[in-house]
Amino acid sequence: MIPETIKVYLRPLYVPVANLYYDMFRKPRRYRYLFESINLTHAAKILEVGTWNGERALQMIDTAHKASPESNIAYYGFDLFEQMTDQVFLDEVSKRPPSMADVRLKLEKSGAEIHLYPGNTKDTLPKEILTLPKMDFVFIDGGHHVDTISSDWNAVSKLMHATTIVIFDDYWRNRSDAGCKLLIDSLDRAVYNVEVLPIVDSFDNDEFGRLDISFAKVTLR
Repeated sequence: MIPETIKVYLRPLYVPVANLYYDMFRKPRRYRYLFESINLTHAAKILEVGTWNGERALQMIDTAHKASPESNIAYYGFDLFEQMTDQVFLDEVSKRPPSMADVRLKLEKSGAEIHLYPGNTKDTLPKEILTLPKMDFVFIDGGHHVDTISSDWNAVSKLMHATTIVIFDDYWRNRSDAGCKLLIDSLDRAVYNVEVLPIVDSFDNDEFGRLDISFAKVTLR
């Protein structure tokens, strides 16, 4: 055991080393594709299914700002927010989001135009796409039930234009009981370019078991 007094002196050295180790070896690496895709398309209109706490949204907005002024960026985020229930939490293999007001306050500091939509995306997305513009970039990372992902895709696919990139999280290479694998593998390759991106993040979860996770990328042919 290292005495507490020594730990205090070692902390200035330990913390940056620990952070570097986490970033290089433990932190999920697949998220780099989000920012590469936004840079590639110079995305100004971003839709995210599964806003959760807004941190990923902030990172995507910040990336978009590199190519467009803040006032030109519009973010459209869908999540349950306060409507999350214990049953939905279990059915969707989900994470509990904070309040929509808290997330909105966080995202509005980015200077982008922020639109948030609370509720089950099987209800909200089909309704809202009737008035939404075409999107430059879409990130689907909401509910993990196969039916939910299929419904989300059926909606957002109608918002694609010629250069839109859609990224799906949770392509579970080793499992198809949830996640987007069944949907991605079934997409018509004559209509869509479909790529399961090569980075794999693996971890073991006490509730869900082992997951080998990749992103899947879809564009129009």
